[in-house]
Amino acid sequence: MHYIYIFVLFLYIVPPLTSNDLVAQLPVPRVEKAVQTADENPLDTVRDFRGTLGLNLSQTALENWAGGGESALAFTALSKLGKTVEKGPRSTAWGIDVALGLLRQQGSWRKTDDRIVLTGQWNAAIKSKLNGGRLSALIDARTQFLPGYAVVDGLPDRSERISDFMSPGYLVGAAGFAPKQGDRHQFFLSPITGKVTVLMDDTLASVGAFGVPQGQHVRLELGGYLRWNLKWSLMENVTWTHQIDLFSNYLDSPENIDVNWTGLLELKINASLRTTISTHLIYDNDVLLEKEPARTETNDQGVTVEIPARIGPGTQFKEVLSVGFSYSL
Repeated sequence: MHYIYIFVLFLYIVPPLTSNDLVAQLPVPRVEKAVQTADENPLDTVRDFRGTLGLNLSQTALENWAGGGESALAFTALSKLGKTVEKGPRSTAWGIDVALGLLRQQGSWRKTDDRIVLTGQWNAAIKSKLNGGRLSALIDARTQFLPGYAVVDGLPDRSERISDFMSPGYLVGAAGFAPKQGDRHQFFLSPITGKVTVLMDDTLASVGAFGVPQGQHVRLELGGYLRWNLKWSLMENVTWTHQIDLFSNYLDSPENIDVNWTGLLELKINASLRTTISTHLIYDNDVLLEKEPARTETNDQGVTVEIPARIGPGTQFKEVLSVGFSYSL
Protein backbone atom coordinates (compact mmCIF):
# COMPACT_ATOMS: atom_id res chain seq x y z
CA MET A 1 0.00 0.00 0.00
CA HIS A 2 2.91 2.36 0.69
CA TYR A 3 4.01 2.03 -2.96
CA ILE A 4 0.56 3.03 -4.20
CA TYR A 5 0.56 6.17 -2.03
CA ILE A 6 4.03 7.12 -3.26
CA PHE A 7 2.99 6.62 -6.93
CA VAL A 8 -0.19 8.76 -6.52
CA LEU A 9 1.83 11.48 -4.79
CA PHE A 10 4.37 11.43 -7.70
CA LEU A 11 1.59 11.90 -10.25
CA TYR A 12 0.16 14.79 -8.27
CA ILE A 13 3.49 16.61 -7.88
CA VAL A 14 4.97 16.05 -11.38
CA PRO A 15 3.06 17.98 -14.10
CA PRO A 16 1.96 16.25 -17.33
CA LEU A 17 4.67 15.97 -20.04
CA THR A 18 4.25 18.12 -23.11
CA SER A 19 5.60 17.34 -26.62
CA ASN A 20 8.58 19.63 -25.91
CA ASP A 21 9.32 17.63 -22.77
CA LEU A 22 9.30 14.41 -24.82
CA VAL A 23 11.83 15.75 -27.33
CA ALA A 24 14.07 16.97 -24.54
CA GLN A 25 14.24 13.48 -23.07
CA LEU A 26 15.22 11.71 -26.28
CA PRO A 27 18.70 10.15 -26.25
CA VAL A 28 21.34 12.48 -27.68
CA PRO A 29 21.92 10.59 -30.96
CA ARG A 30 18.19 10.66 -31.80
CA VAL A 31 17.96 14.39 -31.02
CA GLU A 32 20.88 15.11 -33.35
CA LYS A 33 19.35 13.01 -36.12
CA ALA A 34 16.00 14.78 -35.74
CA VAL A 35 17.66 18.19 -36.00
CA GLN A 36 19.63 17.16 -39.07
CA THR A 37 16.48 15.88 -40.77
CA ALA A 38 14.60 19.06 -40.01
CA ASP A 39 17.45 21.20 -41.38
CA GLU A 40 17.91 19.32 -44.67
CA ASN A 41 17.87 21.68 -47.65
CA PRO A 42 17.17 20.24 -51.13
CA LEU A 43 19.46 22.93 -52.60
CA ASP A 44 22.47 21.80 -50.58
CA THR A 45 25.39 20.50 -52.64
CA VAL A 46 26.03 16.76 -52.23
CA ARG A 47 29.32 15.32 -53.47
CA ASP A 48 30.17 11.65 -53.87
CA PHE A 49 33.63 10.34 -54.88
CA ARG A 50 34.34 6.68 -55.46
CA GLY A 51 37.17 4.76 -57.02
CA THR A 52 39.02 1.48 -57.36
CA LEU A 53 42.73 0.86 -57.89
CA GLY A 54 43.94 -2.59 -58.88
CA LEU A 55 47.08 -4.51 -59.76
CA ASN A 56 47.12 -8.08 -61.06
CA LEU A 57 50.37 -10.06 -61.41
CA SER A 58 51.28 -13.40 -62.99
CA GLN A 59 54.72 -15.01 -63.29
CA THR A 60 55.97 -18.36 -64.60
CA ALA A 61 59.62 -19.48 -64.57
CA LEU A 62 60.77 -22.71 -66.26
CA GLU A 63 64.29 -24.16 -66.30
CA ASN A 64 65.00 -27.46 -68.10
CA TRP A 65 61.33 -28.35 -67.79
CA ALA A 66 60.74 -31.70 -69.49
CA GLY A 67 57.06 -31.05 -70.01
CA GLY A 68 57.77 -27.99 -72.13
CA GLY A 69 56.37 -24.49 -71.86
CA GLU A 70 57.67 -20.95 -71.72
CA SER A 71 58.60 -18.55 -68.95
CA ALA A 72 56.32 -15.54 -68.77
CA LEU A 73 55.66 -12.41 -66.75
CA ALA A 74 52.39 -10.48 -66.93
CA PHE A 75 50.71 -7.64 -65.11
CA THR A 76 47.60 -5.52 -65.45
CA ALA A 77 47.17 -2.17 -63.71
CA LEU A 78 43.78 -0.50 -63.63
CA SER A 79 42.04 2.49 -62.11
CA LYS A 80 38.40 3.48 -62.12
CA LEU A 81 37.40 6.78 -60.51
CA GLY A 82 34.11 8.67 -60.46
CA LYS A 83 32.72 11.85 -58.91
CA THR A 84 29.09 12.98 -58.70
CA VAL A 85 27.87 16.43 -57.62
CA GLU A 86 24.16 17.05 -56.97
CA LYS A 87 22.46 20.34 -56.17
CA GLY A 88 18.70 20.39 -56.24
CA PRO A 89 17.35 19.16 -59.59
CA ARG A 90 20.76 19.39 -61.28
CA SER A 91 23.69 17.01 -61.16
CA THR A 92 26.99 16.33 -62.87
CA ALA A 93 29.03 13.14 -63.05
CA TRP A 94 32.62 12.58 -64.13
CA GLY A 95 34.48 9.32 -64.59
CA ILE A 96 37.82 7.93 -65.70
CA ASP A 97 38.53 4.29 -66.52
CA VAL A 98 42.09 3.31 -67.46
CA ALA A 99 43.87 -0.03 -67.77
CA LEU A 100 47.18 -1.28 -69.10
CA GLY A 101 48.23 -4.91 -69.30
CA LEU A 102 51.57 -6.26 -70.58
CA LEU A 103 52.92 -9.78 -71.10
CA ARG A 104 56.62 -10.61 -71.49
CA GLN A 105 57.16 -13.84 -73.39
CA GLN A 106 59.82 -15.10 -75.82
CA GLY A 107 61.98 -12.09 -75.02
CA SER A 108 59.46 -9.41 -76.02
CA TRP A 109 56.61 -7.46 -74.46
CA ARG A 110 53.06 -7.83 -75.77
CA LYS A 111 50.01 -5.78 -74.94
CA THR A 112 47.07 -7.61 -73.36
CA ASP A 113 44.88 -4.70 -72.24
CA ASP A 114 44.96 -0.98 -73.01
CA ARG A 115 42.28 1.67 -72.59
CA ILE A 116 41.67 5.27 -71.59
CA VAL A 117 38.01 6.27 -71.15
CA LEU A 118 36.83 9.68 -69.93
CA THR A 119 33.13 10.44 -69.42
CA GLY A 120 31.09 13.42 -68.29
CA GLN A 121 27.33 13.85 -67.92
CA TRP A 122 25.13 16.83 -66.98
CA ASN A 123 21.54 16.28 -65.83
CA ALA A 124 18.52 18.44 -65.06
CA ALA A 125 15.43 16.81 -63.55
CA ILE A 126 12.07 17.18 -65.28
CA LYS A 127 8.93 17.58 -63.20
CA SER A 128 5.60 15.74 -63.32
CA LYS A 129 4.66 13.95 -66.53
CA LEU A 130 7.94 12.19 -67.31
CA ASN A 131 8.03 10.56 -63.84
CA GLY A 132 11.37 11.78 -62.61
CA GLY A 133 13.21 11.75 -65.93
CA ARG A 134 16.12 14.06 -66.72
CA LEU A 135 17.37 16.09 -69.61
CA SER A 136 20.98 15.07 -70.11
CA ALA A 137 24.11 15.93 -72.04
CA LEU A 138 26.94 13.43 -72.31
CA ILE A 139 30.51 13.31 -73.58
CA ASP A 140 32.58 10.14 -73.94
CA ALA A 141 36.23 10.16 -75.05
CA ARG A 142 38.37 7.06 -75.43
CA THR A 143 41.72 5.94 -76.81
CA GLN A 144 44.76 3.87 -75.73
CA PHE A 145 48.23 4.35 -74.22
CA LEU A 146 50.59 2.30 -76.39
CA PRO A 147 50.88 1.30 -80.05
CA GLY A 148 49.49 -2.01 -81.22
CA TYR A 149 51.16 -4.25 -83.81
CA ALA A 150 50.05 -6.92 -86.21
CA VAL A 151 50.76 -10.47 -85.05
CA VAL A 152 52.87 -12.60 -87.41
CA ASP A 153 53.60 -16.24 -86.48
CA GLY A 154 52.43 -15.57 -82.94
CA LEU A 155 54.71 -12.57 -82.36
CA PRO A 156 54.07 -8.82 -82.71
CA ASP A 157 55.62 -7.41 -85.91
CA ARG A 158 57.13 -4.06 -84.86
CA SER A 159 57.30 -2.95 -88.48
CA GLU A 160 53.50 -3.11 -88.91
CA ARG A 161 51.76 -0.75 -86.50
CA ILE A 162 47.97 -1.04 -86.56
CA SER A 163 47.00 1.39 -83.74
CA ASP A 164 48.48 4.00 -81.42
CA PHE A 165 47.58 6.76 -78.96
CA MET A 166 44.71 8.78 -80.53
CA SER A 167 44.87 6.44 -83.51
CA PRO A 168 42.09 5.77 -83.20
CA GLY A 169 40.58 8.24 -80.75
CA TYR A 170 36.81 8.46 -80.35
CA LEU A 171 34.74 11.36 -79.06
CA VAL A 172 30.97 11.15 -78.61
CA GLY A 173 28.86 14.18 -77.73
CA ALA A 174 25.15 13.60 -77.12
CA ALA A 175 22.09 15.47 -75.85
CA GLY A 176 18.96 13.61 -74.88
CA PHE A 177 16.79 12.15 -72.14
CA ALA A 178 17.49 9.83 -69.22
CA PRO A 179 14.40 8.08 -67.77
CA LYS A 180 13.97 7.68 -64.04
CA GLN A 181 16.84 5.59 -62.75
CA GLY A 182 16.20 2.19 -61.18
CA ASP A 183 18.17 0.27 -58.58
CA ARG A 184 19.95 -1.75 -61.27
CA HIS A 185 19.37 -0.06 -64.60
CA GLN A 186 20.32 3.32 -66.05
CA PHE A 187 19.37 4.44 -69.56
CA PHE A 188 20.34 7.38 -71.72
CA LEU A 189 18.73 8.04 -75.09
CA SER A 190 19.90 10.73 -77.51
CA PRO A 191 18.32 11.46 -80.91
CA ILE A 192 21.08 14.00 -81.65
CA THR A 193 24.60 12.66 -81.31
CA GLY A 194 27.91 13.57 -82.88
CA LYS A 195 30.70 10.99 -83.15
CA VAL A 196 34.26 11.93 -84.13
CA THR A 197 36.93 9.38 -85.07
CA VAL A 198 40.51 10.69 -85.02
CA LEU A 199 43.67 9.23 -86.61
CA MET A 200 46.80 11.16 -85.63
CA ASP A 201 49.10 8.56 -87.19
CA ASP A 202 49.92 9.52 -90.80
CA THR A 203 50.48 5.92 -91.90
CA LEU A 204 47.11 4.75 -90.64
CA ALA A 205 45.42 7.82 -92.11
CA SER A 206 46.98 7.15 -95.52
CA VAL A 207 45.28 3.74 -95.75
CA GLY A 208 41.93 4.90 -94.32
CA ALA A 209 42.00 2.78 -91.15
CA PHE A 210 39.07 2.61 -88.68
CA GLY A 211 36.58 4.03 -91.17
CA VAL A 212 38.30 7.40 -91.60
CA PRO A 213 38.37 8.44 -95.31
CA GLN A 214 41.69 7.61 -96.92
CA GLY A 215 44.21 10.42 -96.58
CA GLN A 216 42.21 12.21 -93.85
CA HIS A 217 42.67 12.35 -90.11
CA VAL A 218 39.10 12.96 -88.90
CA ARG A 219 35.69 11.48 -89.62
CA LEU A 220 32.48 13.09 -88.34
CA GLU A 221 29.21 11.14 -87.98
CA LEU A 222 25.75 12.32 -86.92
CA GLY A 223 23.21 9.89 -85.53
CA GLY A 224 21.25 8.46 -82.61
CA TYR A 225 22.70 6.97 -79.46
CA LEU A 226 21.58 4.66 -76.67
CA ARG A 227 23.48 3.75 -73.49
CA TRP A 228 22.37 1.09 -71.00
CA ASN A 229 24.20 0.56 -67.69
CA LEU A 230 23.44 -2.36 -65.41
CA LYS A 231 24.80 -3.20 -61.95
CA TRP A 232 23.51 -6.43 -60.46
CA SER A 233 24.52 -8.16 -57.24
CA LEU A 234 24.24 -11.84 -58.19
CA MET A 235 25.01 -13.03 -54.66
CA GLU A 236 27.08 -11.95 -51.67
CA ASN A 237 30.46 -10.57 -52.88
CA VAL A 238 29.64 -11.34 -56.55
CA THR A 239 28.67 -8.41 -58.78
CA TRP A 240 28.00 -8.13 -62.50
CA THR A 241 28.14 -4.77 -64.28
CA HIS A 242 27.91 -3.91 -67.94
CA GLN A 243 27.57 -0.99 -70.31
CA ILE A 244 26.14 -1.19 -73.82
CA ASP A 245 26.56 1.69 -76.28
CA LEU A 246 24.61 1.65 -79.57
CA PHE A 247 25.13 4.25 -82.31
CA SER A 248 23.40 4.61 -85.69
CA ASN A 249 24.83 6.99 -88.30
CA TYR A 250 21.96 8.89 -89.95
CA LEU A 251 24.17 9.96 -92.88
CA ASP A 252 25.56 6.59 -93.95
CA SER A 253 23.87 3.18 -93.69
CA PRO A 254 21.87 3.81 -90.49
CA GLU A 255 20.91 0.12 -90.38
CA ASN A 256 24.55 -0.74 -89.56
CA ILE A 257 24.55 -0.08 -85.82
CA ASP A 258 27.85 0.32 -83.98
CA VAL A 259 27.95 -1.81 -80.82
CA ASN A 260 30.33 -1.31 -77.88
CA TRP A 261 29.64 -3.65 -74.96
CA THR A 262 31.78 -4.01 -71.83
CA GLY A 263 31.07 -6.38 -68.96
CA LEU A 264 32.73 -7.08 -65.62
CA LEU A 265 32.14 -10.00 -63.26
CA GLU A 266 33.72 -9.21 -59.89
CA LEU A 267 34.25 -11.77 -57.14
CA LYS A 268 35.37 -10.15 -53.88
CA ILE A 269 37.54 -12.46 -51.79
CA ASN A 270 38.21 -9.96 -49.00
CA ALA A 271 38.85 -6.23 -48.61
CA SER A 272 42.01 -6.36 -50.75
CA LEU A 273 41.84 -9.48 -52.98
CA ARG A 274 39.50 -9.76 -55.93
CA THR A 275 38.99 -11.91 -59.00
CA THR A 276 37.56 -10.26 -62.09
CA ILE A 277 36.48 -11.46 -65.52
CA SER A 278 36.15 -8.59 -67.97
CA THR A 279 34.73 -8.81 -71.49
CA HIS A 280 34.67 -6.34 -74.36
CA LEU A 281 32.72 -6.77 -77.60
CA ILE A 282 32.86 -4.33 -80.51
CA TYR A 283 31.10 -4.28 -83.86
CA ASP A 284 31.75 -1.40 -86.24
CA ASN A 285 30.83 -1.92 -89.88
CA ASP A 286 33.45 0.67 -90.92
CA VAL A 287 36.35 -1.20 -89.32
CA LEU A 288 37.75 -3.82 -91.70
CA LEU A 289 39.37 -6.96 -90.27
CA GLU A 290 41.46 -9.70 -91.85
CA LYS A 291 39.17 -12.70 -91.54
CA GLU A 292 41.39 -15.07 -93.54
CA PRO A 293 45.07 -14.50 -94.44
CA ALA A 294 46.38 -14.58 -97.99
CA ARG A 295 47.48 -18.02 -99.17
CA THR A 296 48.50 -20.05 -102.21
CA GLU A 297 46.75 -23.17 -103.50
CA THR A 298 47.40 -25.60 -106.32
CA ASN A 299 44.38 -26.42 -108.48
CA ASP A 300 43.57 -29.68 -110.28
CA GLN A 301 45.69 -28.68 -113.26
CA GLY A 302 48.75 -28.21 -111.08
CA VAL A 303 48.67 -24.42 -111.37
CA THR A 304 49.54 -22.42 -108.27
CA VAL A 305 46.90 -19.79 -107.50
CA GLU A 306 47.34 -16.80 -105.21
CA ILE A 307 44.26 -16.27 -103.04
CA PRO A 308 44.14 -12.80 -101.44
CA ALA A 309 43.25 -12.21 -97.82
CA ARG A 310 39.55 -11.97 -97.03
CA ILE A 311 38.83 -8.54 -95.56
CA GLY A 312 35.56 -7.29 -94.09
CA PRO A 313 33.71 -6.07 -90.99
CA GLY A 314 33.39 -8.45 -88.08
CA THR A 315 32.82 -8.83 -84.37
CA GLN A 316 35.76 -8.11 -82.09
CA PHE A 317 35.85 -9.80 -78.69
CA LYS A 318 38.25 -9.70 -75.74
CA GLU A 319 38.16 -11.51 -72.37
CA VAL A 320 40.53 -11.00 -69.45
CA LEU A 321 40.65 -13.07 -66.27
CA SER A 322 42.53 -11.37 -63.41
CA VAL A 323 43.32 -12.22 -59.81
CA GLY A 324 45.07 -9.58 -57.77
CA PHE A 325 45.00 -6.68 -55.36
CA SER A 326 42.28 -4.06 -55.31
CA TYR A 327 41.80 -0.96 -53.16
CA SER A 328 38.55 0.97 -52.96
CA LEU A 329 38.65 4.71 -52.27
